[in-house]
Amino acid sequence: MSDESMWIERAQSAEAREATLKESNTRIKEDSVHILETFAARKQGDGSFKIDFEKFIENIGESGAAELRQIIDEQYPAKLSAVK
Repeated sequence: MSDESMWIERAQSAEAREATLKESNTRIKEDSVHILETFAARKQGDGSFKIDFEKFIENIGESGAAELRQIIDEQYPAKLSAVK
């Protein structure tokens, strides 16, 4: 294999990887937007996120909220009793 054909092969391989990475990046961004919308989260100036819990409950619905509450009660009972 000549040096030129090796470089051509490497360039083609890099272009293919770049396209794959761009596609993955686009999907990650779309998923992130969906997650932020579901949680009704807004990024704050300090980089943290603030969740609008009323909108979050609207987004997941009453049955989703009840399921979330059940999971919290089952998986974190010690932490919840300390808060009450």
